[in-house]
Amino acid sequence: MRTVLIVRQLFRDSALTRLVCFGYLLAFCGGCLSSQSVVVDDVLEPLAAPRRWMPTEGDLAASRLARAALIASYTSAQPKSSDDEVSPAVETALTALTRLDLSEEEEDLLPLAIDVRNATLDNPIAYRSASRELRSRRGLDPRIESRLDRTIDDDPIRLANRRQFDGWHRLWARTFNAVSIPLGSSVITGFVLAPYQLANSFLHYFADFSNEEALSFTDRQALVLRKDFLRAHPDTELTTELEEKIEKGTILLAKTLALRRVRAAELSIDAGSPALARHQAEVALKILAMHPERNSRLRKRALRIESQTSESIERHRRDRARSLGAQRSPEDFYVAERALSVALLTSALGEAELSTPLAKYRKATGEVGRGRIEFILALSEHENGYDFDALDRLGRLAALGPSSDPMARHARTLTDDDWQNPHGAFERLERAANREELAWRLAGEWVRRTRYPNLPTPIAYLIDAPTIAITIILAPLRAMISPWTGSPDFRRAPALAGYRYLIRYPAGAAQEPIVDWLFNYESDLKRWGRALRLADLIPDFDPEEREELVEKTTTERIAQVDRLKRRDNRTSLLKSVAREFPDSDGGREAGMRARAELEDASPQHIRITKSFLLENPAVAGPNGIGLNPLLLNDDERDGELHPDGVLLRGGRVLEILLIADGADDDDPPEVRRRRISRQRLSQISSSLAEAVQLNSLIDVGARQDPDPNRDVYLERAGLGITEDVDARPSAQSDFVYQSLRERYGLVRGRDSVLPFDLVFRASLGDFTLGAFPRWRRPPETPDAFLYR
Repeated sequence: MRTVLIVRQLFRDSALTRLVCFGYLLAFCGGCLSSQSVVVDDVLEPLAAPRRWMPTEGDLAASRLARAALIASYTSAQPKSSDDEVSPAVETALTALTRLDLSEEEEDLLPLAIDVRNATLDNPIAYRSASRELRSRRGLDPRIESRLDRTIDDDPIRLANRRQFDGWHRLWARTFNAVSIPLGSSVITGFVLAPYQLANSFLHYFADFSNEEALSFTDRQALVLRKDFLRAHPDTELTTELEEKIEKGTILLAKTLALRRVRAAELSIDAGSPALARHQAEVALKILAMHPERNSRLRKRALRIESQTSESIERHRRDRARSLGAQRSPEDFYVAERALSVALLTSALGEAELSTPLAKYRKATGEVGRGRIEFILALSEHENGYDFDALDRLGRLAALGPSSDPMARHARTLTDDDWQNPHGAFERLERAANREELAWRLAGEWVRRTRYPNLPTPIAYLIDAPTIAITIILAPLRAMISPWTGSPDFRRAPALAGYRYLIRYPAGAAQEPIVDWLFNYESDLKRWGRALRLADLIPDFDPEEREELVEKTTTERIAQVDRLKRRDNRTSLLKSVAREFPDSDGGREAGMRARAELEDASPQHIRITKSFLLENPAVAGPNGIGLNPLLLNDDERDGELHPDGVLLRGGRVLEILLIADGADDDDPPEVRRRRISRQRLSQISSSLAEAVQLNSLIDVGARQDPDPNRDVYLERAGLGITEDVDARPSAQSDFVYQSLRERYGLVRGRDSVLPFDLVFRASLGDFTLGAFPRWRRPPETPDAFLYR
């Protein structure tokens, strides 16, 4: 209406007046068409005054019940005839509460009161039975339901039976799949290959029992749970039954642990380590000694290994003593040896300078000292920089064997040691890597191990013979797809030997070929930083290629910054890149990011997203952050909160991130920083803790990940003691409170209610195509790794 009046006035007044009015009209229309800026100045609402609370009759009755329950739990003031009965004072207080006419707001008070009464029972079996009875009530609050479920599920006896049942469940799943998989895989062939596939499947099924232990890890879990329950509650109606099960499980556990030691001892014998094998056998015998009347076959096996290794160790000791035995030599032998040693210390050349001392030494020692002379000459060549000549001489001496010359053993030690002869180790490991890679290309993982290491090796390979044959036939196909599927790093060992050579001999004769080999190795693995360091050791390296390596190196290092949580580590890495490569594009980018890190640094960086605030309005409301409701109404005309939400910067600093003028959700936010009061910060901490706790009780998927630094800050915020700011980078938290949609996407996956999965499979390994049901094994518990 006002716009119409202005237009009419344009035609009635003078020309100047009409021009001024027309300008106002254009400005008004332009303002309507332009995007709105953030018009909310008061992003936080004032704190609400605390409301007075007057306790009702139900509150008073609940407090009397809580007092009686505490007295009954921690004192013996209230007599009880048995652990299965509730204290009379608690029962009286609960009866008084049930007789009251509770309001709708106090409907959840009665289930809580019954749960408090049940918690005074000293018998855990009776307490869980009462919790099951309470859980069967309808209309319980989700928080109470979740707590009762945890109480009922946290039953050691029930969990032990469940873990034992999981063992039978796994056996059933393996048996079912041993039949369903070969039958379903042979559908396309008209069951022509079904008899062969069934027979092969059953053969593997029975062979797989060799990998089983006397006491499986699920049974070990059950054993520990029963022991813990019996230790905490030694006098229950289940004591006799539990003792019998624990005794049986302990015997099987001893057999399991001893069998592991015996198998490790056998592997040590094959590896040429008799001392380690004897140690493993002795430990196995100590384990079996706890039950001398059981596991006799395993004990004989361990005794045989101990006897065998003891004889081997004693024989080795005698041979070593005989090799090291000193023979008394004539006086001129020691004189000649001393003269040769002095000549070696004073001479800096080689054998020409040692001709006279060597001649005297040969005359004094004769044929006995030939090996010593060769060893001394090799050491002299090594000290004077003739490494390859020294190794050749030591190799010839080692080839004589200890029986021909005692010094051959010392020469063999020097030539075989990876640190004393890194170049020889490099060549030896490179040849071994080539052989391993060729074997892996042909036969895959079968060249390293079989599926049944506890069976005799010929039988194990005979069982897997059909699969190994098909693997070899399909080797060309695997070679074609290997760039996408990946392969093991066979050349890691020779690379380590090459680096060891460069460390020990920085100016060695083989430096250039080893550096070239290492440069190609690191370039193939796209480790550009190492390749750049090696390129600096290559003479006449292409400058353009080096510049390209520099850019790749900076890009590689900057990419590591996003994986670092601590800001000091990020800043240090960015500064090092900027200082080391100042003339590169990556160096300049690192410098800018380092500056941004320093400008954005704060004691804390705890972020609460907008989606989390919408999902938990109590956190954003007056009892939490106290955000202005206009920031969450999805109307950009009066300002809107950015999807990044709000930031707790440490101390009492709060940042509200708003959508900037003319921007959208993907653009950087406009920051409004506020220093809030202790009360508001305490409200934020309390509302966050309550929202997270409530969500975790209702939905397990809503539980937040642990973060000690976050918890310390929020705990201090709740107590109002954040004035003493902890500015250490190690105390900063980068935690983000996200909604379920942000964490899991649009829809979270749910487990199927069926106990099996319908699988469609096509295999190039055995040229089969089919569909079959595969029974799912029970999932492992989070602590299963403790019982492996």
